Amino acid sequence: MLVGNRTAILAASGGLLLLIVWGKIAADIYGLPGPDSALLLFQFMLVIFLMEASTTALILDSSLKQLEGKNDDLSSSARVRLMEWARVQLFSLAKLTAAAFGLSLGLLILGSIVNVSVNQIAFSGVLVLAAVVVIFILLTYRREPEQRRRTVD
Repeated sequence: MLVGNRTAILAASGGLLLLIVWGKIAADIYGLPGPDSALLLFQFMLVIFLMEASTTALILDSSLKQLEGKNDDLSSSARVRLMEWARVQLFSLAKLTAAAFGLSLGLLILGSIVNVSVNQIAFSGVLVLAAVVVIFILLTYRREPEQRRRTVD
């Protein structure tokens, strides 16, 4: 984030996600006591949230740099709209992340209650993988401000 490079942010976030997943895999392989599944899920969601928030912050920063030194009414109005856009983006991202965390936590609780037989493990694994992919897509789907169309009088 300090460098201001989106590629570096995505690479660092992807690396963190891989470390989190590898930590869980390594703990399972070596029989080590791993973190609670809810904590693992929270870490995963937090990294995705910070990755998306960083992207929003970079867009905000680059747009504010373009308006730097301009004090006319149009630039002031653009600054206000830009700050409002960033606030809405971050708030929406927080709501989406909280909803995804709640949904995933609910699925974890439901999965712990339901007894899965040995012949259903592959099917359950595919369902869990599909849920993770859907949540990942929902959280990382590029959200840009909608362009308002002006009507011609």
